[in-house]
Amino acid sequence: MDESIHSFQKFLKNKFPGFKVLKIPIHAGLACPNRDGTLSSAGCIFCDRYAAGPIRTASWPINRQIESYIQHHPGLKYIAYFQSYCNTYGPVPELRRKYEIVFRYNDIVGLSIGTRPDAIPGPVFSLLEEMNRRIYLSVEIGLQSIHEASLLLLNRNHSYAQFLQAFDELKTRGIDVVVHLIIGIPGETRAHMLATVAAMNQLMPAGVKLHLFHVLRDSELHARYLRSPLPLLEQEEYAEIIADLLENLDPRIVVHRLTADRDKEIFVAPRWALNKPAVLNSIFKKMTARGSSQGSRLVRSDPNRTAGSGESSSTR
Repeated sequence: MDESIHSFQKFLKNKFPGFKVLKIPIHAGLACPNRDGTLSSAGCIFCDRYAAGPIRTASWPINRQIESYIQHHPGLKYIAYFQSYCNTYGPVPELRRKYEIVFRYNDIVGLSIGTRPDAIPGPVFSLLEEMNRRIYLSVEIGLQSIHEASLLLLNRNHSYAQFLQAFDELKTRGIDVVVHLIIGIPGETRAHMLATVAAMNQLMPAGVKLHLFHVLRDSELHARYLRSPLPLLEQEEYAEIIADLLENLDPRIVVHRLTADRDKEIFVAPRWALNKPAVLNSIFKKMTARGSSQGSRLVRSDPNRTAGSGESSSTR
């Protein structure tokens, strides 16, 4: 990634010096309260049937998924990323059994657990705290937006207040939290998106992932798109917005992702997003042309603050 941001690659180099670290995407076979009928059976409108996780290996046991990935990317260090569905949603003994698998592999140096803010039962917080003592842990929470109208449109079936409760509990226990945000949600203006970034600056998560609002095959959003296409951002507009958001994002927050990244066979629209290098290049060209960097607008508004000063909010 470009030197103008506090990238995940930089974080990994500092966290695990001397090693190249890759994330192993894992489908752990867990459910989601927004799809199993607890909250809804429809799920979030953007979610595909693989729930953003691996496609070709989704049905494999966890150990086979890990070993296949290592075999194809040998000689490195790895973070096991429990990606599909809600990986804190289940009985503690079942979750413990699945998490424990990663400790069989000496080259796995981290554990990343993706979930929803309303799918972390009380006893699971204690399990996560235990995992955090044993290995570098981050919990990735899908928030998508701080705006209730957007959460309603996306059929998230949780509130921003619920996110804050889960976030505070994880942070109190010293666990790194990475927040997922969707950029370009229909009905949101640039001011709405900047307000979400301002909220992140107040909360100071360890990291954020910025995702383009996009359409995946066989999702509810796909069905709506076929009936009446929703407004989607063009590449130039997306690059402009992301540059604005980055310039207003605290430079201590690690940027894990800047755009959507999904298998082309299930990616419907916008098609320009399939060329990820071109998308990233367009963002960094904008920032270079502006002479800006992550947090540069914050620095200009507060001369006592230095871009890139301080450490990441990572606690381990």
